[in-house]
Amino acid sequence: MSVLSMDLDTEISTESIDEIDTMWARARAPEPIDNDCAVIILKIHHPAFTGSTRSFDTRIWGKTMTEWVTLAFDKCPVLEIETTANADILSTIRPHLTNNKYTAVFYADTPLLTRKMFLTCLDYTQTKGMNVCKFERGYIFRTDYIRTAEKLYSTTLPNFMGLQDFMVVCDMDTLSQAQSVLKKRIIDFHLRNGVQFIDADWTSIDADVIVGQNTVIYPQNVLQGKTIIGDNVVLQVGNTIIDSSIGNGSNIMHSVIINSKITNNSSIEPFSYINKGIVKK
Repeated sequence: MSVLSMDLDTEISTESIDEIDTMWARARAPEPIDNDCAVIILKIHHPAFTGSTRSFDTRIWGKTMTEWVTLAFDKCPVLEIETTANADILSTIRPHLTNNKYTAVFYADTPLLTRKMFLTCLDYTQTKGMNVCKFERGYIFRTDYIRTAEKLYSTTLPNFMGLQDFMVVCDMDTLSQAQSVLKKRIIDFHLRNGVQFIDADWTSIDADVIVGQNTVIYPQNVLQGKTIIGDNVVLQVGNTIIDSSIGNGSNIMHSVIINSKITNNSSIEPFSYINKGIVKK
């Protein structure tokens, strides 16, 4: 085995990263008959989040809360607007209306919102012929109506209340709850694709990480950033892998790998530290 230390942009396919984003956006639900809808995401900072990072930019498993919400609208034009909690919604969105038949308004503090739920809300609004449909955390408007409306007269629909998708992440407690839900979604996705977790509770894996089939992941592995793990890889206990690619059939043992490339069928010995390098068998 040889290690070549060098500055290296990890060879991660843009197509692969697009594929993982599409995975999070996709749901097993039919497209609505008419999906002519533009989306406005309102970004409101919650004061319970301290520090320099705005609450809607808080990262959960590698994505900001705003990015998680955006994934629900992958086939619609999306505009993000930073505003305040007491701002009038009509005056906030009206300058940004488009020619799309419908305008959906959702919030960046609901990172559990799924595409399936968005399509359900849109289909409900269209089927009922409603001008305004208010959900527990969001609206869908008929755009022509909202251009001239003076006030909103819609109440929250009871059959959409209490749903996990609309949970507002406004403090550390709700952030922890969202982290748990999103972690389970990530793990479940990889399980369906043939990845074996020896103990998923002790594994940390970001949303953009791609893992190949028949790969085995032991506890205390941390996989972050734009990392790609190939097929038939064994990640033994205690690895940290960040923005790196691990070739098919490799065996990694208790090591730190950052911004590096490990070629196929390589074996990384315990306590290795590889930063901006290429490891060849």
